[in-house]
Amino acid sequence: TLFPSGRTVTLSPFKIAKYETTYELWYEVKQWATDAARGGNKYTFANAGCEGHDGTGGAPPSSTGTAKKEPITGINWRDAIVWCNAYSEMDGKEPVYYTDTGYGTVLRISTNESGASTAADMPVIKTSANGYRLPTEAQWEYAARGGKVPSTSGSFTNKWAGTNTDSELGNYAWYSGNSSGATHPVGRKRANSLGLYDMSGNVWDLCWDWDCVIISSETVTDPAWSGFSIPVRIIRGGAWVSDASSCAVTYRNNYKPDLRGGSSPDGRNYIIGFRVVAP
Repeated sequence: TLFPSGRTVTLSPFKIAKYETTYELWYEVKQWATDAARGGNKYTFANAGCEGHDGTGGAPPSSTGTAKKEPITGINWRDAIVWCNAYSEMDGKEPVYYTDTGYGTVLRISTNESGASTAADMPVIKTSANGYRLPTEAQWEYAARGGKVPSTSGSFTNKWAGTNTDSELGNYAWYSGNSSGATHPVGRKRANSLGLYDMSGNVWDLCWDWDCVIISSETVTDPAWSGFSIPVRIIRGGAWVSDASSCAVTYRNNYKPDLRGGSSPDGRNYIIGFRVVAP
């Protein structure tokens, strides 16, 4: 947990997406960003993305049924932050991620499959921008907990996003106990007390932070770990293949999976997606 007894965390106001990013939205933004006819042709993505756990990479969203509402998967962390910039520009907002400290070059390229560090691994954040971005781990956990602060004993109310009762988990999350081995359209389970869906289960949510050790005695404001000797990022919330314990709001996992056998944050998998935040 990011909120152990004795640790004080202050967060600035933020908005977080009600749903995990769907393949339908991913595809719409990516088409705009890479197709000159749609006003884009400025962005390059390493991975085309998939519709849920078994979609065809880069295919148009399903024309029938609800599969297009399943989470985007099959992308890496670099793709996610570049897509956030594209979404910001398409929506008339100022992009957040840049390649330089002067904010002169918007980060628009996520390609580099060698696993070596690139501009997309250590982007410069323009904190004053109003665009979309990945949540910090602290933002994610606070939102997953329903915006509740701990009691004087340091404990929170909910073990999972929406409930503290084992038998009720299936009402709030798609996980190994009820997913039938598949992703599901977002928003089909109950929301937590903030009206947020799938904060536990369905797919893991990518966070901004590098993995790090939490110091229980510190006092911090808007913590966001942006550098570490081991290049792994944090994912939170569990997925359709996860057991109940991995879907808990306190469970911290780092981002290592990679279908090619390379290193994170170059890796991608069909259990990982993301949702966005904005100021």
